[in-house]
Formats: sequence, C-alpha cells, structure tokens
Amino acid sequence: MCSSDLRLLAAVMVFGPGATACEAAAVEPPPEPLRVAVVPIASALEWNGDRPTGVMVEIWEELERRLGVEGEFVRADTFPQMLALLTRAEVDVALGPIAITEEREKVFDLTHPIAHSGLRIAVFKRDDSGFLSALGTLFSWQLLELLGIVLLLTIASGHLLWWFEHRGNPQSFPPDYPRGVWEAMWWIASTIVAGGCENKHVGSWLGRAIAFAWMVGGIVLLAAFTSVLTATLTAEQVAGAIHGPKDLAGREVGCQEAAVSVKEIGRRGGVAREFARLDEALDALGRGELDAVVGENQQMMFLLNQPGRQRHRLVGPIFESFDYGLGLVAGSPLREPFNTAILRMREDGTIDRIREQWLGRHE
Repeated sequence: MCSSDLRLLAAVMVFGPGATACEAAAVEPPPEPLRVAVVPIASALEWNGDRPTGVMVEIWEELERRLGVEGEFVRADTFPQMLALLTRAEVDVALGPIAITEEREKVFDLTHPIAHSGLRIAVFKRDDSGFLSALGTLFSWQLLELLGIVLLLTIASGHLLWWFEHRGNPQSFPPDYPRGVWEAMWWIASTIVAGGCENKHVGSWLGRAIAFAWMVGGIVLLAAFTSVLTATLTAEQVAGAIHGPKDLAGREVGCQEAAVSVKEIGRRGGVAREFARLDEALDALGRGELDAVVGENQQMMFLLNQPGRQRHRLVGPIFESFDYGLGLVAGSPLREPFNTAILRMREDGTIDRIREQWLGRHE
C-alpha cells in the first residue's frame, strides 16, 4: 500500500467514509509496526514467556484488528521507565493503563478513557484479638510515662508527708521508717482514687499542704488517666488505625512509583514510599514496614485475592476517581484514530466484555 493510500485510510478512520484528499493529506500514516511499550501491572498485564498477556493486551489486539495496524511489544521493567520511553518518543504507544491527568497531558498525549477507576487503601490485619492482646494495648508509652511520673511524685511526697507527721501523728504515720513511709504513700494513693483515707488524718500544716495538693492533683491525674486510656482503647488502637483516606496523615504508605497515588498520599499528609511493583509494597506491609498501601482499585482487588494475602484487607471507599487510557507520543497522528476506535468499543460493549472476561463483574 502506498503512502497516499495509508493517509486516506487514516483519514477515513478519523473523518469517516467521505474523507477528502485534503483531509487525507493532513493525517500521517502510522509507522509499521507500532512500538508498544508494556510493563507488568497486576490485573492488567503480565509477561508470559516471550509475550505479554492480560486484559490490556486483549484490548490492544482488538484495536489492532479494527485499525488494521500491527504492533511489536517493547518491555519496560517499571512504570516510570515505560513513561520515559514514551516521553522520549522511543515508542509509539504506552499500553498502560495510564491514569489521565493534566500533568501527563502536558508531556504526552492520552486517548479517550478505556475504563473508570480510583484509589483504594489496603491494610494488614494483625492477630490482635483476645484478652491478652487487648491488655497489652493498655501499655502505651504515653501511659507508662504518666505512671512513672505519678510513682516518683508519690514516693517523694510520701517521704515528706511521713517526715512532717510521724512525730505528732504516730497513729496514722508510724515513726519507724519503712512502715511509716509506706502508710504515707498508701494515704496518697487513696486520696488520688477516692479523695481521702478515712482511717488516717493529717495534723500538721505542712502535711495538710501536701494533702491539699494531692486532693486537687488527684482530680487532674484521674482526668489525664481517663484521656490516655480512652485514646489507647479506641477502635483505632484495637481494630487498626486506618479506616479511610483521612487517616493517612502522618503514616508511611506504600504505592507504585510514578503513580497518581504518590501525589494523593502526600496531599493527605502521608509519607509516600514508592515501590517498582505494587505487590512489593503489599509484601512490605505484611512485614510491618508500612502502615498501609494505596493503589488502583482493580489492581488491589486482584492482588489481595492471590494466595498468601488472606490477612490483607481493603478499607474505606474508593477515592480520587480517575479515568485511564493509552499513552501516545505528543502530537501523535494516531490519537484521533485510536479515540474513534475506543469510543466504538465502549459503545458496542467490547471493552466491558473483555474486562469481565479477565477480571469478573464488579459493581
């Protein structure tokens, strides 16, 4: 087929059967074969021997058939490497799926959406059920620090109280040192909890000053204990600290490098830790190196359904929804033919059929 025939064919794809010669001249023929960059992405594309397979590969094969083009696959090891190949025009198409964002549109072209998706959060469900585990939850560093301060103050003020009272009040605070100090500390503990000790009284004015300080301080200490215990025993501590996007703040969160999730984690106050593959991030989550993992919903559902992921679970709703499509070199003449074919595949249900065949039906 000559060059003019290829231009006319491309024009027919874009403008319809009535394309003129001028319209044909405005459309350059695609190179033969097209260089198609692919990278292994869970649920979308996996490398099987010397050829990739997956839902995106089947969608591409349908595009080849409808557009009458051929492609040769160029393997990239990571998602950023695939985008770099496309940016440098070393390939003609990046198979993706690639989230359609304004920032990416400034660097290369993107086709019409193939599907709609969004981000999802995965956490690791640790074995924290049972009485002993719940009891262990009580001993937070904050609570232990507070207990330590109270103990030191009780010992110090107990010595002072005994010293002021043991001469004039031997019935309540015996003169012998070990027993007298113990009784003084017991009186302080009773004052903190119950507001006083009925079988003991404080007679000296210095002793009463210490007693008054503990009566007032006991109210403050009880409030502090209640606050710490409440914070420790909340659902966040017992059932997991992350329930949705708002809980990512201050957490170390794994994600796929160069994905849209990197920016979204940072925007919500989290610390993004990037991995070449999303399953590597989930492995790190299982080892306790991360607080959560954020990724594209369909990939997360696929990966968490694999063997060995029984204790990983998805939490919260889908957030930061986006469309994804194919990537093309900036200014590519393939954009309109591809967009037309993708629209027709969406309208006749071909894309939905392929996705359901590979991924199942999901609401």
